[in-house]
Amino acid sequence: ASPGVKFADAELVGVPTIVVVGRGLAKGLVEVKDRKSGERTEIPVETAVEHLTALVRS
Repeated sequence: ASPGVKFADAELVGVPTIVVVGRGLAKGLVEVKDRKSGERTEIPVETAVEHLTALVRS
């Protein structure tokens, strides 16, 4: 399935946080989207696990 279909499915299922690994990976970045607020944040790959852990615990 295409990325668009996968994102649509994630929205339908209600996934609270979406991690997008795309073109920013060449720069060492991944995008994190908060479904509730719609906020998109680019974060370094090295800190992605810590960032996501903090989101889950908050």
